[in-house]
Amino acid sequence: MNQTLLETKALTITVGEKVLLREINLSFFQTGLVAVLGENGAGKSTLLKEIYHHSLSSPKWKWTQGKKKLTYLGHELGFYSSLSLEENLDYFAKLDGLPHDRRKRNLLLEAFRLQKRIWDPIHTFSRGMKQKVAILRALLSSAEVVLFDEPYTGLDAESSKVLSALLNEESKSRLILIVLHSVPKELQCSKQLQIEKGKVFVTDLT
Repeated sequence: MNQTLLETKALTITVGEKVLLREINLSFFQTGLVAVLGENGAGKSTLLKEIYHHSLSSPKWKWTQGKKKLTYLGHELGFYSSLSLEENLDYFAKLDGLPHDRRKRNLLLEAFRLQKRIWDPIHTFSRGMKQKVAILRALLSSAEVVLFDEPYTGLDAESSKVLSALLNEESKSRLILIVLHSVPKELQCSKQLQIEKGKVFVTDLT
């Protein structure tokens, strides 16, 4: 049975003098794929950053099953461009504290057609390839909660379908929150959060 993992009540988020989210109530199950939607500037990215930076320390958030590990992929891709793909993945595995599942690592490299580029420095990669590397880093993390801010940016149609399939599978074993402008048809979301004028409208899809 899917149980509640994280919740907040009457949460207000301000940036400067602007109130982006006003007294919102949210709860998330321990597994599933949650799409966060809304116009530019509505507060989508701000909500993800709030969860990533404050949910483990702020009394505004409650972890009902104990605090969990989070990982976040925003617009800054967060790797070392002078290092090779292999060196980057090894480095982030050490930061994660657990060795990567080699089988999963190889499957992800193959899915994104990166296996022949593992020893090439990241600065030689195209924008789309760099995006794939950043996605790999997040998916290989041992975090129970994965936060993606527009991960489809820079991906071609084929790679976008690959990402949707990977997210659908990953969401069976952990919670994924993903900021999107629109939901790809292949993506099997369990919930949608629509942010409008400081309010969040929740639609359960399961």
